[in-house]
Amino acid sequence: MKIWFVAAPAMIMAAQAYAADVATCTLGADKKTVTVTATNPYSQVMACEVNCDMALQGGIATVVCVKPVPAGAKDFVMCADKADGDHTYVRVKGATVNCPDPAAPPKASKASTDDDDDAKTDEMMQKMMKQGQEMLDRMKKK
Repeated sequence: MKIWFVAAPAMIMAAQAYAADVATCTLGADKKTVTVTATNPYSQVMACEVNCDMALQGGIATVVCVKPVPAGAKDFVMCADKADGDHTYVRVKGATVNCPDPAAPPKASKASTDDDDDAKTDEMMQKMMKQGQEMLDRMKKK
């Protein structure tokens, strides 16, 4: 039992570290090129979206890569982006990585769980239309 108290936090930390290592943003030595690489540990192609937030002199730029990563690929270059003109990047400020497990079931959307509200809404609309018509009929009689 005591082993689980130690093992569970270690497994959670390892999973978080693993998720961060799926894709990385790297600034080239020329300070103009950003390379996005990804590793796919799965046996299926993984759809991956990576947003690299790059610090510029006096601002921030975002390099966006959306590309499928082949099954089992290691350090697969998703894209390389070069800064325009005389602009240079200062550093990688952060990255947002969205590379879900391709074998995982899709998340349930709100639309699939929202069917019962439609009937209530339709009923309310019918009631309001009836009340509106009754009011118009009363106004015509006056």
